[in-house]
Amino acid sequence: MKKMDKPELGSDAKQELTLTPADTLNANGASKRHFLKVAGALAATSLFPVPFIRKAWADEPLKISTFGGSFGQMFASEFFPEFSKATGVPVQRVDQASGSQFMLQLAQANKAGKVPMDLCMMVDAQVLRGRKRNLWRSFDAKGLNNVQALDTPYRRETDQGVDAVGALAYFMTMVVNPDMLDTQPDSWSVLWENHPNYWGVQSGAQSPMWEIAANLYFGGNDILNTREGIDKVIAKIAEIKPNVKLWWQSEGTMQTALQNEEVVGGTFVHDTAVYLENNGTSVHSIFPKEGGLQGVNYWCQPSGSKKIDQARLFLEWSSSPEAQDIIARKLMCAPLLPKSKLSLSEKEFAMVSSETKPIMIATEARMNHAEYLEQQFTRMLRG
Repeated sequence: MKKMDKPELGSDAKQELTLTPADTLNANGASKRHFLKVAGALAATSLFPVPFIRKAWADEPLKISTFGGSFGQMFASEFFPEFSKATGVPVQRVDQASGSQFMLQLAQANKAGKVPMDLCMMVDAQVLRGRKRNLWRSFDAKGLNNVQALDTPYRRETDQGVDAVGALAYFMTMVVNPDMLDTQPDSWSVLWENHPNYWGVQSGAQSPMWEIAANLYFGGNDILNTREGIDKVIAKIAEIKPNVKLWWQSEGTMQTALQNEEVVGGTFVHDTAVYLENNGTSVHSIFPKEGGLQGVNYWCQPSGSKKIDQARLFLEWSSSPEAQDIIARKLMCAPLLPKSKLSLSEKEFAMVSSETKPIMIATEARMNHAEYLEQQFTRMLRG
């Protein structure tokens, strides 16, 4: 596969091993990475019809929390105003902390009926943790036609109804330096081929290799639900060790390695790779034929909120093609609707997503076996 002689990726190359779990695919999902660098990247305007019936809403706004920084600022400037324009419902964005402490504080506030927001943005694991605490309101999906049109992974339900509605998605893909390859790979299986010291791969409990190996060689994520299954998967992951020059925990470490041509490619975050490519770095993000690894952020309503009608309206609007166009064009995140239902051009859609069915993060396995996943990955690297 190698196209041209670059600085040799030899066996004496230093490997990075940090034993704390990485956060690339955890609580903040897409929010931590790229909004400072893409805030002004696209200037396309989203104009769309207004199918929602306006009402005389109270002056008090619907409070919606998102992750902070430029991510939250983009929601405040590009997303929420379009909702207000379409419905007449005012919105106030609220900063949202990450981590278990936030969930504990939210549960306490919810129990007291004094929640600081009416809707919040959660990743899958937080949805499940909050559900165990009876934290979320469940909505009858009757009348929520856009919500019902979302595929099941993007609409979380219990016997009581829908308690989490997808907001946006983000991907981990195969990212390569095309100048260092004769042909670009189209399958995750290239990681197992004979290419010594080619790749940079995220390590630890958060590594995408758990799901990649499980889906390529064991029929899907279910094998990760038991320790015996985890042991089989880590044994398969161990087979790529001769091919990996860099086991990374920090996204910045892998970005530097790509920019300095220290690795031919590896597992990396799609949106960051697109940004690097658009700004002159010789990298290209590939959605393998088995799919990129996809994470999802969801909207949830704490049951202590009293703004039920406004929340229903927001969930329905945010699931519409018009809103999902904004997610792609303005926020540079992956929409949750298929391309056929959106107004995005081929180029716009390819910037943020793929029509290939994704590999989903094994959320329950990661929650139930987090320590064991980390322990076994560390043991494999040291073995």
